[in-house]
Amino acid sequence: MKRSQREAAARGSTHLSRLSLPAVRSNGSFEGSDILAEAGAVPAILLCQVYRGVMGWALTPAAEHPGLFPPGAAAETRRLMREAPVPDELRPALETVCGLFDDPAGADPRGVAEACMRIGEWAERKGDAPATALRFVQAGASCSPNDPRLAYRAGYVARQRASWDLAELWFRHSSTVGRRAHDWEAHARAYSGLGNSYYRQGRYLPAQREHLKALRVAKRHGIRDLQGNAYHDLFGVAIGLQNAEKAEEFGKSAFNAYGAGHRMIPALAHDIAYFWITRGQFHRALPVFQALLPHFQQPENRLRVLATLARAAGGAQERQAFHGAWAEAWSMAAELEQSTALTTSLLEMAYGAVSLAEWALASEAAGQASSRARERGEVDVLVPAEELLARISDARTETQVVSDVSTVVQVDQFAADLVSSLRETAGVG
Repeated sequence: MKRSQREAAARGSTHLSRLSLPAVRSNGSFEGSDILAEAGAVPAILLCQVYRGVMGWALTPAAEHPGLFPPGAAAETRRLMREAPVPDELRPALETVCGLFDDPAGADPRGVAEACMRIGEWAERKGDAPATALRFVQAGASCSPNDPRLAYRAGYVARQRASWDLAELWFRHSSTVGRRAHDWEAHARAYSGLGNSYYRQGRYLPAQREHLKALRVAKRHGIRDLQGNAYHDLFGVAIGLQNAEKAEEFGKSAFNAYGAGHRMIPALAHDIAYFWITRGQFHRALPVFQALLPHFQQPENRLRVLATLARAAGGAQERQAFHGAWAEAWSMAAELEQSTALTTSLLEMAYGAVSLAEWALASEAAGQASSRARERGEVDVLVPAEELLARISDARTETQVVSDVSTVVQVDQFAADLVSSLRETAGVG
């Protein structure tokens, strides 16, 4: 690579600035150094070399592509591929990059972008290479700067790493190029992606603004799925803003926009029913969670639903339903000791036991939730678990929130609609 182009790649600026793309930089001593910290010696060198080469190409105007790489660049990369324990699934993508090194002027930007995305997706699945995943997904988006969906993907991966500013830049770029290309679905999704980024930071008003933008675009262009998604997201934001009335309104709007039988109904029903639980409306939430069970067979997700069902049954004073959910959840918890769902599920079960004055069960579940949360540093579970243990020791029952009588009939009908839709899609008549 020529010196001027190496410097451009290290700065992460020249060509990308003209494209209004986010600057792609590592936090280390040189561009791509964080890749070296996530893999063994030879694979790390290979991936770092590939990343820097691709970014140098992406940052360089097309007119300067001929002769961009020295004659031996592709051969050196192939040598490293032979020496490195490279997974078979990566070899086609790496071979595409070798083709780029062979002929930078004739390389297909879309093909190189897809190769980078495949490497990034491999790093995501690997689980212990988040920086590598982000670098390659960004490289892919930089190679094809007018593709709003690749830009969205870069924003999504940045958001997963809590790289909030970077995520915002990519989502805004996705929105811009989506609008220019009249790709209204991508345009709306970019607003949604940014809204969810704000939501995860606890910035509820900016999140609401972006989700309302997504809703307007989806309505204007008749994209029904995205209307449902936008209302669903606005439901969560309303809860964050402690506006229960708007949360109910948005929840119903999401249900109507999705339509009965939509693949997102189980997720929506779960969120709404959990919202009812937080407001003490246990008897409304319980049948929804019971109808949800057939939709969640994956162990971690099923444990979450069972645990929350136990909490709802306890609050509704439905002892038989509580013990049925408790037995299955307790058995699953013993088999999912490393699950991220474990501590929160144990805490939910403890709340349900407290509501029924089942002090022994409550103490055991809350105690395990506390000890495991302490081991994992999960303060968001540890604090309420410790508080609950103190309440259990005083043998005090959980205070329930009384719902507004004027909304009971309307909410009950909504609960019935959710249950009906869940049973229909689960094949239960």
